[in-house]
Amino acid sequence: MTEKISIVITGRNDNYDGDFDERLALSLSFNMKSLPEAEFIFVEWNPYLDRELTSHKLMKVFGDRLKCYVVHPKYHDQYYKNDGFLEYPAKNVGIRKSTGDFILCTNSDVVYAPETVLKMKSFLKKKVIYRAERIDIRADYKRVHFPINPKFILEYNKGVTNACGDFLMLDRDTWNEITGYCEEFPCQRLHKDSLIVHQLLEEFKMPVEYLGFITHWRHKSSWSNGFVPCHRLGDEHWDWKKSGYVRNKPTWGLTFAKEEVIDGLTWLI
Repeated sequence: MTEKISIVITGRNDNYDGDFDERLALSLSFNMKSLPEAEFIFVEWNPYLDRELTSHKLMKVFGDRLKCYVVHPKYHDQYYKNDGFLEYPAKNVGIRKSTGDFILCTNSDVVYAPETVLKMKSFLKKKVIYRAERIDIRADYKRVHFPINPKFILEYNKGVTNACGDFLMLDRDTWNEITGYCEEFPCQRLHKDSLIVHQLLEEFKMPVEYLGFITHWRHKSSWSNGFVPCHRLGDEHWDWKKSGYVRNKPTWGLTFAKEEVIDGLTWLI
C-alpha cells in the first residue's frame, strides 16, 4: 500500500435490526483481514448509557486493531432529538480523528471485494472521488465468498450517488476542504451521502473512479426493502441537488469536544 488509508465506521449500542453487532463484527473481520495496514475507526454515537457499549464488545475482539470513539449523548441533543443515531455527524468525528492520507467512509454491513481491495492498495490520486458499486445480498449469507453466487444476489446498485454512503473515499485535503458531510439540515438523514457527492461533482469538478464493488447484507430495515421510517430518515423527496453548498463550521466533527479515556475507550465528553 503506497498511502495510508483510514476507514471510518459508525454505530451505537442498540443492536439495530437485531443483528447489527453480528454484521458489524463480521464486516470488520473480513475487511481487516483484507486491509491489514489500514487504520480502522469506529465512532459510537449517542449510546445508551445503561447498556454495554458496542465499542467495548468490539475491543474484546479486535483490541488495538480498532480505534473507538464514544460520543456522549449531550452532543447528539445539540443536533436533533427525534432520532437516536446521526450517521453523518458521527462519520465526521471519525474523519477528524483519522490519520490516513486517504479516508474511506463506509458502513457496518459491507464487505470489500478482492478487486476493490487490490485497487485500494495501489496508487491513489488526490482530487478523485473513489466509489464502489454496491451489491445487495441476502441477509442470511453471512459468510461471504467471492465471486458471489448469483442465488444470493438481490440487487445491483448503479449510479454515482446511489448507495454512496456505503463507500466514499477521498484524500484528506479534500475532506477538509469540503468540511466533511454537511451538518446542516439535521432532520435530514436520507440523501446526505448523495449531497456530498453532488457537491464534489458540481462545485469541485472532481472525476469519479470506481474501484470495484462491495457487498451489503440487506437487513430488514434497509431502505431497499421499502422501509421508510420518516421520523428517522427525513423527507424521502428532499431535493438535495437544490439544497445549496453549505460548509460546516470550523469545529465540524466535534473538534471542540473534550476527550477523556474511560475504561480504555476515548469519550468525547
